[in-house]
Amino acid sequence: MDEQDLTTSELARRTGIGQPVVYRILSSETGDPKVGTLSAIANYFAVSISQLIGDEPLPKNRLPGTHIKTKFGWSKAPLLSWEDAVGWPGNKEKFPELEYLVTDADVGPDAYALKVKDTAMRPLFPEDTVLIIDPALQPEDRDYAIVHIDEQKQAIFRQILFDGQNIYLKPLNADFKITQLEGKYKFLGIVVQSRGEFKK
Repeated sequence: MDEQDLTTSELARRTGIGQPVVYRILSSETGDPKVGTLSAIANYFAVSISQLIGDEPLPKNRLPGTHIKTKFGWSKAPLLSWEDAVGWPGNKEKFPELEYLVTDADVGPDAYALKVKDTAMRPLFPEDTVLIIDPALQPEDRDYAIVHIDEQKQAIFRQILFDGQNIYLKPLNADFKITQLEGKYKFLGIVVQSRGEFKK
């Protein structure tokens, strides 16, 4: 609730649990809530009941603030390297032991995650920001996209600008230059969500 700045009444509304019940749980007046109540809260926050009540730790790869906006369930996105993203999802079979991140974003089955490694997209996307990308989406003007330019080993992350027939790659950091997208290239997906850590 702290991560999302949720009030008691808002959590009650989103989970369908009565506000008095939520209040009693939070104030420790109810020491043994019903399984159905715990299940609804756990599902909303995309954790298990055991994790919710503290019997098991939260996953290390959990994205802070993860929650289910409109449904009880969540999506998982594999965390890829910038090199591996170039062949995704065609190279799925090569990665049986991928690390998966949980997200509440509405994404397709081939969505993946990347971690920002450079300063080109500062200040909005500093290093170690986690990006959730949907490769099924086509870029529109001012979208944030992952692009692979032919003969480069890894993908790059930039804002996309359309000017007639021309396409430009815009870094947010003023120390980097805007470049025109030319030659052979491929859009590897659109950023639909980002997550950052303020304290590790």
